[in-house]
Amino acid sequence: MNSRQIFFMGFGFVAGLSLSASACISVDTVRCIDAGGDSYCEAEHGASQRFCSDNSCVTPTDDGCVAEVPTACWICNGKDGDNESCEDVAGDGDGDEGDGDGDGDGDGDGDGDGDGDGDGDTSMDCMSSEDCGGGTPLCEDAVCVACGDAAGVTCGAVNPALPACDDGTGECVQCTESDALACTGGTPACKGRVCVQCDEHAQCGASACNMSTGACMPANRVWWVNQAVAASGNGSEGSPFKTIAEALALIGAGEEGTVIVATVNPHAEAVSVPGGKTLALLGDGDGASLEIQGMPVIQVNSNAKLFAQGLEVSGGTSSVLCFGGSAWLDRMAVVGEAENANLEVAGNGYVSVRNSFLGGKSNDGPALLLTSGQATIVYSTLVTGVDAPAISCAAGGAGSSVRNSLMVSRSNTPEVVGCDSLDVTTSALEMPLGDNLALGEMDIGWFQAFNSEDFHLSPNAPAELATAAVWFDGDGTTDVDGDPRPTGEGTPDYAGADIP
Repeated sequence: MNSRQIFFMGFGFVAGLSLSASACISVDTVRCIDAGGDSYCEAEHGASQRFCSDNSCVTPTDDGCVAEVPTACWICNGKDGDNESCEDVAGDGDGDEGDGDGDGDGDGDGDGDGDGDGDGDTSMDCMSSEDCGGGTPLCEDAVCVACGDAAGVTCGAVNPALPACDDGTGECVQCTESDALACTGGTPACKGRVCVQCDEHAQCGASACNMSTGACMPANRVWWVNQAVAASGNGSEGSPFKTIAEALALIGAGEEGTVIVATVNPHAEAVSVPGGKTLALLGDGDGASLEIQGMPVIQVNSNAKLFAQGLEVSGGTSSVLCFGGSAWLDRMAVVGEAENANLEVAGNGYVSVRNSFLGGKSNDGPALLLTSGQATIVYSTLVTGVDAPAISCAAGGAGSSVRNSLMVSRSNTPEVVGCDSLDVTTSALEMPLGDNLALGEMDIGWFQAFNSEDFHLSPNAPAELATAAVWFDGDGTTDVDGDPRPTGEGTPDYAGADIP
């Protein structure tokens, strides 16, 4: 074989190798260096191959996208971009301005991790907030940070379903006590960082909570009443109506409205809530009261609803009569002399009483009379005078319950009469009843001013009252005066409406 033959055979072999090698990369594939660098890789491959190389320092891929930082051939911003800053974006955490091996030459330490510290990581935490979570949910400057530490990105911008920042944990959550803007409609309140139904009027701002639905009542249907004004106004705070009846007339069948009573002296007006209407009746601060004689002071008729808070109601045949309707009484004082009872449930009505005083110093009628219907009594104090029980049931009290309450009578009359089916638990009475606390004969010195019908506990009250009740969610977060209750599930607490 002559030299010319040898030359051409060699040339063919080398050419074949060249063709074979070039065939490993498809000529039709878009290269990341031509398409924006890392942004292309992130869009095409996500986190699995998010770094762009020119294939000169890595095992070649079709488009140049690789899983780890290609330190010596990283084209993070594409071939036409500024790629000198690529290492600044990743960083190596060791402060040597180079490759992490301490010599500042940029050639790395050979471990392939891109940072030179031998731990196999990079200090670029994230490309977006999707890469973050838990107590560092937001991506800012390629680092996952707590929501309270972020300056240019917010929880709501990243995830509209979790728009609030929990400064304590750094997490993005649905809501917090100070940020419940996401809580609207049927779940307007925030508990445990989740939007839930309301169960207290304070959760609804200027209006009130509809306890039967868990939604706040309309904020644009709130009227003020002050019987002391010279002439009735338009129902605003600055120009109140003179009577509650004027506001009730503005509530149509099937509608809701809130009335705030601002009368300083007792408001002398009988209130009858017609069927089909829903009324919230709230006292404006301490001292708001309703009083009248010869008829119920407040009557809730069939198919009507009443939500009342912060009022003292006294007098009448029954101070509050729930006749076929439904009433929710919160932080109320339904006290004083009444012909039949302080609170009466008839016509198969329903009443819920929470954190309230019921009774009178010399009643000969019960604090609560269950003629027909049902009652739920929680964290309330029921006190009666001579020959009057705290609760009297005409039909056994089936479906009714008393919990976390204090029931006493000035005479030897049993505190509960005719209520064989009434469920009484975690409460305190003079008489023994189930597992409830039996106090023995009541002393009027247990109360701040019994003869003035102030049933706040005095320092002379039995010490056992402090642990007779057990708090559960929905019981209310405050006592009758707004003092906080312990709100841990199953926590022992004072029985009755007042925490002394």
